[in-house]
Order: sequence, then structure tokens, then C-alpha cells
Amino acid sequence: MHKRFIGIVLAVIALVVALHGINFDRLGFVSFATSTQQATGNPQTSKPVLVSQVNGVDLTRLPLGDGKISNSPRAGWIWPCRIDSTAGGAFFNGSWIKADGTYDFTAKAVVDGGVTWPHRFKMSLQGNKRIFTTNDLPNHPTGVYPIAQTDDAFLYDRNPNRIAMQNMQVELPANPQLAAQPTCTPGAVGILETGVVLFNALDAPGRDAVAHEAQDACQGHPQESGVYHYHSATTCLPDRTTKDGHSTLIGYSLDGFGIYGRRGEGGRILASADLDACHGHTHAIAWNGKQVSMYHYHATWDFPYTVGCMRGKYKMGDVMVLSGPPPMRDRPGFPPQNFGNPPPRYPQTGDRPGFPPQNFGNPPPPPRHPDLAIAARKLGISERQLREALGPPPPNLGAAASRLGISERMLRDALGVP
Repeated sequence: MHKRFIGIVLAVIALVVALHGINFDRLGFVSFATSTQQATGNPQTSKPVLVSQVNGVDLTRLPLGDGKISNSPRAGWIWPCRIDSTAGGAFFNGSWIKADGTYDFTAKAVVDGGVTWPHRFKMSLQGNKRIFTTNDLPNHPTGVYPIAQTDDAFLYDRNPNRIAMQNMQVELPANPQLAAQPTCTPGAVGILETGVVLFNALDAPGRDAVAHEAQDACQGHPQESGVYHYHSATTCLPDRTTKDGHSTLIGYSLDGFGIYGRRGEGGRILASADLDACHGHTHAIAWNGKQVSMYHYHATWDFPYTVGCMRGKYKMGDVMVLSGPPPMRDRPGFPPQNFGNPPPRYPQTGDRPGFPPQNFGNPPPPPRHPDLAIAARKLGISERQLREALGPPPPNLGAAASRLGISERMLRDALGVP
């Protein structure tokens, strides 16, 4: 009996030693303790159990990307097509944002919940096109949105949006080519293999979205059209590797180039300093079932996380598809934003009931010109890009839409013209 007991003890010790020798971080996983719930249930706590070190990367002191906005390609920065400094978003910095210009990724408030969804995602290769069809609902649980008042994340970010099923289809080049010059990144930059849209690294006002915005345990959240999206490579998508340690493909950018995980050749964890101005580089990779030397993007733990600028050509129509439909409040047939609120007070005598209007007896004012800044914001491009597409007045809207890669109807809706 005594010998048998000693044998069991030795076996347990051997098992512990063997497990201790396994580097789980090397496998690319970050563990999460998530309690599941129904979408209609009360939020339950869902907190990530994150290791503080991943192969030398200190997740408690990641460099903050605020201010790293450029108007040309620049390594470690982002070249956005537009930002809106007046837009909403997280309104209060959490204690994970440090005064030394870093943030603690492991200490961020995480949106509670473990809601599962009817995931539908299909990718097919047809000739020289790669076709994606997705409802943008992930194959992993999400947090509960809108963020509940009982959620600690509500103290920093009161995201009022709901995750909504989408109907998206985009066609990307199966064998993309480098453009003569890089271009700016739109808001939506690609699709990951979870079937979820990938946005660039910024929130709407132009801050580091990964650092500031309240996201769930898979780093996702919805915007105003209900499009669930990431701003970085989700940790709920394992970073698998090839035999030489290089990360496998985790998604595609809208220019058709692949987005690979955080490991380069030999399995080394990459940082922005290891990549070019658009957050990629060129060497032999697995592509369409073959080994091909070609350009590709990489995910990193540091800003700008995935795509810093676009290295190939992309279609503005695809950006609009991945950005989702207009918010409900902006759609025809829906009441205006102040529906149900009391009417505004009449500020001037000429606007009060019983008084003639201010322009009484005067000719009607000339029609207002479209606000190009607002139209460009709706299209997800810069005002300069829109002006160049429109050309000198009077503009040919059909030709302008063709230059932008969108339908004329989309352009007219953005401009607010019939």
C-alpha cells in the first residue's frame, strides 16, 4: 500500500512538472472566465483573466496611441481618412490610463455578459475574387449592449447602441496588388475570421479606441448602426501558428491583403517597429493554398494594432457596406431625433405664433449648397477626397460616384440631394 501511494505521488509530480513546461502564451491564447446568459437576461460578470506578460510584451504598460495621427504614412502611427473631434465615445478616463503615456490592458473595465448569437459567415474563392457574406454576429459570446447602468464599464462609456444582425457582402481581390502609393485608412478596414468587421485603431473623435472605449471580453462593441466590430485582433480568435512559428491568417483587409496574427517568422512577437508604415511587410506566406512571397499586414499588441494605412486599392462601396446602414434616426420614415420632446422656444418675435415670419415680403432664400464636410463624414472619406471626386461645378454626380466606387444613389443620399 505504501509503495502504491508513493507511485501515485510521483505520477502527480511528473504531471505538474510537464504542465509547468508548457508555455500556454506560446499557443496564442489568453484565458477568459465568462459566464453565459441569454440576450434578454440580466448582465452577469464577465471578466478577462489576462496574463500580464506575453512573450516579453508587458500588457500592463502598452503605449497609448493618442495623438499618433498622421496625414501620410508613418510607422507606429495611423493615417485616417477622417476623424470627428466632436463625436461621442468614452467620456471618462479609467484608472488604467496612466499619466506616463501608457495604459494597462489587463485592468480595463470590461462590458459584462456572455450573449450568444446566430453566427453566419461564408468566404469563397471565385476566380480572381474572394467573396465574403456575413451577418456580422460573432462565433463567440459578446457583452450586453446597451451597457447596463449596473455595469462598472458604464462609469466610463455609456454606449447606448445594440448589436444588430447585418446583411453584408463584399468582393475583394483574391490576388491583391500594391498600389503606387499608400492611402489613408477608412473607418472600416476589413473582416476577421470570426465574421466580424474590423475598424481602424481610432474611436470617432480620434483617440486610441482599444485604450479608451469600453469593450467586451473579446474586445468588441456595436456602433450606432448596430455593427459589432473590433479595433484590434480579438483575443477570442486564437493566434495559431505554422511550423516555423509564423501566425496564420486571421482576416482580410479591404484592399484584399491578408491580416496575420502577432507572430512573425520564427514565432517572434512583432511590434509596430518591426513593420512598415502601413503595419505590414513582405515575405513568403501561405496564400490560397500555396507559399507565395507577398505583402501582408500583421496584428500587434501596440498601436495601431492592425492597419495603419492602406497598401492596396479598395472600394469605397465596401467601406460603406461594412459600416452598416444609416442609424435608425437618419432613415426616411423615422421620426426626427427630438420626436416626443417639447417644441423649441421661439427665440425671436418674428418666429412667434401670430407674427409674420422674418422673411415676410422678401423673396425666398436661395437653396442651400450641400455641406461637403457632413457628406464626407457619411461616406467615410475626407472632404478633400469628396471635392476631388465632384470636380468643378456643376458636378457630374454619376461620374463622381464612379470615382468613389459607390452608387450614385449613395452619393445623392450623402449630399442630401434628390
